[in-house]
Amino acid sequence: MRSLFLCLSTTWFLGGLTAFVWAVAPLEQPASPEIVVPYVPTPEKVVAAMLKLATVRAGDTVYDLGCGDGRIAIAAVRDYQAGKGLGIDFDADRLKDCQKNLRRLSPELQKKLTFQQGDVLKLTEKELAGVDVVTLYMLPDINRRIKPLLRKALQPGARIVSHDFDMGEDWPAEKQWEVADESGFQHTIYLWTIPTKKP
Repeated sequence: MRSLFLCLSTTWFLGGLTAFVWAVAPLEQPASPEIVVPYVPTPEKVVAAMLKLATVRAGDTVYDLGCGDGRIAIAAVRDYQAGKGLGIDFDADRLKDCQKNLRRLSPELQKKLTFQQGDVLKLTEKELAGVDVVTLYMLPDINRRIKPLLRKALQPGARIVSHDFDMGEDWPAEKQWEVADESGFQHTIYLWTIPTKKP
């Protein structure tokens, strides 16, 4: 499971998101988060399945919460032509991993990616404005605590995909896939779509 928080390598805030240069934001360790998620990288086959289940399309904005080394946001931009890939992670070491992975990309792709340090549980509606797809690999308690914000802030038609953990009985997933990783180990991924009429 990835660390808990926000990775950006360009920074966006224009009605939600605005681009700067593609350097990773300051790597200072802020106050410890309320809940710390251990870092476990998502296998590449699971990454691909998550983005496929979310039907990531050209021009989409994809936000990975607890982005680890940035692999999901990077894959969304590189392999699915997403317009923007955003990530948030608390751990400064994971942001350094994001920076290393960014250097392997073309300058054109680098400009589409933003990784920033921060606490997922402190995200605001403004920071999620205009986001088409949210990806998660965190603990069940965090999924449930961030659920109200996702349901309120995301626009109708936005998709949420979670690796291994659901959102609780009050918000059942509309789709659920079983995916084998490179070692044959089975993973579960879940999909929700924000309805036209929000609850």
